Amino acid sequence: MKSTTKSPYKAYFVDDLSKKWPCPNYNIEEEPHFLFLITPPYSGSTVLAKILNSSQGTTFLHERGEGQWLIPGMCEPGRWDREKAINWKSVRSVWLKRIEFIKSLTQNVDLIIEKSPPNIVRMDQLKETFPNHSLVAFNRDPYANCSSILYRTHNLENKGEEDRIRLVSQITDGWLFRSGWIRKWIDEWQLTNFTYEEFCAEPAACVTKAAENIPALQTADVNISVKVKDYKMQGIVDYNAEQISRLTQKEIEEISRVLARDQELVSFFNYRIL
Repeated sequence: MKSTTKSPYKAYFVDDLSKKWPCPNYNIEEEPHFLFLITPPYSGSTVLAKILNSSQGTTFLHERGEGQWLIPGMCEPGRWDREKAINWKSVRSVWLKRIEFIKSLTQNVDLIIEKSPPNIVRMDQLKETFPNHSLVAFNRDPYANCSSILYRTHNLENKGEEDRIRLVSQITDGWLFRSGWIRKWIDEWQLTNFTYEEFCAEPAACVTKAAENIPALQTADVNISVKVKDYKMQGIVDYNAEQISRLTQKEIEEISRVLARDQELVSFFNYRIL
C-alpha cells in the first residue's frame, strides 16, 4: 500500500519566493495531467484528495493539495475575487517546475491532484492554462459547511448572539456564492460530481465514478487512514451531525433564511432547507 505521507516539499526556487509571481524556468515540453477538484473550503475535500492520492502514480503540488500556497500573489487577500489579476505565466511555471522537482524524487507521476478552493471562480482560466486535465466537482451540506467555517475560522469566545448571527449570515452567503460557481461548471462541462455525504456513505462508488474517466485513480484505496486538521488518523467519517449540533436554533434559522434566497440551487445538490 502506498503511504499517504509524502516527502516534505521544500522550496527549491528560494530567490523567487520574495516575488509575488515567481517564474522559474521549467521543461516546456512537459505537459502533465492534472485533476482539478472543484471544491469549497471546509467541505471534506482534504479527505477526498488524500484518498485519491493513495492511488499509484498520483501526487500533490503542495502537502495540503493546494498549489496556491506556492505562489505569494495567488494566495494574497482577494483570492475569491473573480476579477483578481492572476499571472498565469507564473502559475504555470511554478507548478510545472514543482512537478519536475517531484519527478526527481520519484519518476512515477501520472496525475497531479490540485484542490485550491479559490480555483472555483476561475476554473475556465485554469483549464486554459493547463490543457491536459480532468475535473471533478464536490460540495457539502450547507449547515455542516457553515458550522465548520464558523468554528474553524472565527474566534467565538467573545462573540455575542448578534455577532454570531451576522457571521453565520455572511458564511451562508459564501456557501451560495461558491455553490453557484460549482453548479455553473457542472452544467457547462457536464462534470463528474458528488457530495461529501455521498462520499462518506459510499466512498468506493464515488472513487469508481471518478475513475471512469481518470484511469490513474483506479488503484485508490478508500480504506486507508488519513490525518486532517486536528482530527486523529482515521478512515472516512461523516462529521455532519456533529458539526450541525454545534449550531444554535437561531443560527440554523438564519442559515435557512439566507438559503431560501436560492432554493433551486440548494435543491440542485440534493440538499434541503431545515
